[in-house]
Amino acid sequence: MVVIHDLVEDWIQIRSTLQRQVKMLQSADPPAEADISENPKKATIARIKGCIDEMNALLKEYARVHRL
Repeated sequence: MVVIHDLVEDWIQIRSTLQRQVKMLQSADPPAEADISENPKKATIARIKGCIDEMNALLKEYARVHRL
């Protein structure tokens, strides 16, 4: 049985990871392994931000249940 508390905790970790990835891609000095040209980088950042928005929506919806 899935417990909402466990899902919420996972979503928080996922959101945190995605936020770190966005910061890394937006930094002026990304790691050498992240050699991505500007247009794909912008598209990737936009997609990751969309995922963060989805995580935020899930957290907003289920945070009430999590607190009960």
